[in-house]
Amino acid sequence: MGMDKKSGAITKAKNNWLWRWAEPESTPTVLPKSRTERLALQAKLANVDAERAMSRAYQIELTRTKAVGEAMFKSGKALRYSLASTARQILLRTEAARREFEPGYRNK
Repeated sequence: MGMDKKSGAITKAKNNWLWRWAEPESTPTVLPKSRTERLALQAKLANVDAERAMSRAYQIELTRTKAVGEAMFKSGKALRYSLASTARQILLRTEAARREFEPGYRNK
């Protein structure tokens, strides 16, 4: 009645990334014969890919920051309206109570 060694793992280990890249990596159409030139070309293309990815990340971050700013502005606006509404309700209830209980207040 020995336990199977495979049954101890809860999940299967995977080396796959959780997301897919937006663009495939650049690959040279013609590879130079020299290994040094080939590596230099691959490094150059990898730098171009990295710059593109950084630019995309910057644009996404800029959009996110704008969205957060807009949400904060609208939330502040909603709070301001809510406070003004609450203050007006308190004022109106106070006025109604004064009219009801304070003699001669209605005539003012």
